[in-house]
Amino acid sequence: MRLMWFNWRMAAIGFATVSCFGPALAQQGKAQLYAFHSPPVVGGCPGLDWHVTLEPNNTLEGFVAWDQGKHLARLEGTLNKDRSFQLDAKEIGGQGRTATVVGKAGGGYINMTINGSGTACDGQNLPVPTVPGGTGGGGG
Repeated sequence: MRLMWFNWRMAAIGFATVSCFGPALAQQGKAQLYAFHSPPVVGGCPGLDWHVTLEPNNTLEGFVAWDQGKHLARLEGTLNKDRSFQLDAKEIGGQGRTATVVGKAGGGYINMTINGSGTACDGQNLPVPTVPGGTGGGGG
């Protein structure tokens, strides 16, 4: 019985992930929050903590933090109809670096790549599972 309940819950989670970062969410008239963690990548890119809001007009706003929240970059961008997105990142304080985050949400993952930061994260594929969390977003 426990196994059947577990399988049912996993199926429900799977159905919920299909719409993650989808245009249908933005049409509901409410902002949607996505909070997730991308794990460290071989080569020196640290784990990153993302907090992104999808607004009803398909704009994306939020921040990404690293080094246990000691560093922060503001994110702004747009979600396209094909579920691809581009975010402009601007470091707050620190070295004032800028970067671009491009990606696409599809299937069970949000795949992102950071470019232009001058760090070990540049060019790295950051696949994040789209398992819904308590705030309506994916987590890893």
